[in-house]
Amino acid sequence: MDMDASQTWPPPTPSPPPFSSRPHASPSPHRRRRRHSKKHKPPPAPAPAPTPQGADFSALPPELVHRALAAACASDVAAASRACRAWRDALRPLREAAALHAYGRRVKHGLVAGSAASRGAGGERLETERQRALGLFRRAARLGSAAAMVDAGLMCWEDGRREEAVGYYRSAADLGHPVGMCNLGVSYLEADPPKAEEAIRWFYPSASAGNARAQYNLGLCLQNGKGVKRNQKEAAKWYLRAAEGGNVRAMYNISLCYSYGEGLSQDPVRAKRWLQLAADCGHKKALYECGIKLCAAGDKVKSLMYLELATRRGETAAAHMRDVIFESLSVVNAQRAMSDADKWKPRTLHPRR
Repeated sequence: MDMDASQTWPPPTPSPPPFSSRPHASPSPHRRRRRHSKKHKPPPAPAPAPTPQGADFSALPPELVHRALAAACASDVAAASRACRAWRDALRPLREAAALHAYGRRVKHGLVAGSAASRGAGGERLETERQRALGLFRRAARLGSAAAMVDAGLMCWEDGRREEAVGYYRSAADLGHPVGMCNLGVSYLEADPPKAEEAIRWFYPSASAGNARAQYNLGLCLQNGKGVKRNQKEAAKWYLRAAEGGNVRAMYNISLCYSYGEGLSQDPVRAKRWLQLAADCGHKKALYECGIKLCAAGDKVKSLMYLELATRRGETAAAHMRDVIFESLSVVNAQRAMSDADKWKPRTLHPRR
């Protein structure tokens, strides 16, 4: 069929070019701008809060400052005295007390040049120096030194004046001195009749403050149910703390706890380590048990040395075994063991106070 030359198809729709550029939309005011690669400055640090009114420590009452540092050591008192003029004036009695206490300790131990102890004088002169030291401790205690109260109480206790000693211990304990609290607890245990509940009341804060002797005594009371309900697990916990703090009796007790599994999981390795450490520090029962173990292991020379040391420290059970081993050894080996015992020195530790 022929088509009219004037008839044409509908005009084609124009197609977009193959590489047309994308029209840019006008930026919306709410559209988030793309971040640039340059580093942004950190936000400014917040301004420090203004110091509240009334935070001036120099305004504290002098009595409060004095009491707060009565149980502190001399270096802490000296450092606090440099804080401000008010504290320097408030702590002047404690600085004087610290000097008197330090000098009293030197007199007591014969470290002062020309003293009776340093010259090797007789008993009368030594007693005079001892009373002189006690006088210095009393003066320092009146000025508020808790450490001087403890030393004055100790000397009064040694002289048989127990009521006066307990008074000094109580004053130091009221100021929060750990040794004062421990010694007050011991004095209650040794009272007639014993006051175990009062002793426990003072052992707890002293032990919590890190005093190794109080930790040992608290463990002993918990183990035996003295003044408190018996609790072997708690007792072992305090024995371990005291042993780690250098208390030799606690080292022996914790070795038994590990050996028999009392309050702790049974651990022969740790039991042996604590027993050896207690023996090295001179604990008589630990020396005896180490001697027995060494004999069983075949080392009779070293066993004889340990048993001889235990006997010298008053362990009566060690004497018979020592004699048996002594007779079984040759003269040379026996003499070597005794010579080693003469040269032996206990390991020195510094328990936490």
